[in-house]
Amino acid sequence: MQKWEYLVRVFQLNKEDDVVVEYVTHLYDEDRWKGMVQYDPLALEAWLNKCGEEGWELVKIDGVTAQGKKGDVGVSFTETTAWYRLYLCVFRREAKS
Repeated sequence: MQKWEYLVRVFQLNKEDDVVVEYVTHLYDEDRWKGMVQYDPLALEAWLNKCGEEGWELVKIDGVTAQGKKGDVGVSFTETTAWYRLYLCVFRREAKS
């Protein structure tokens, strides 16, 4: 029977994050990073690929509107457009025997 280990993280879209800067400037020229908007989804791509390189498979992703001081996450339910810059991600990989 397969056994799994899980990783749960909240990632914030942030073009200034070191992982994002390294990822974007490595894949593209520096002008691409300079031209990124503050909450560019490329920031999330950088983190997802970093986790993938470590063997983690993304199994669930949800946008969340806030993360509290105690680590809780929240979602607003309104009739207007919800803009997400935080994403709750669940990953898994096969557990080592």
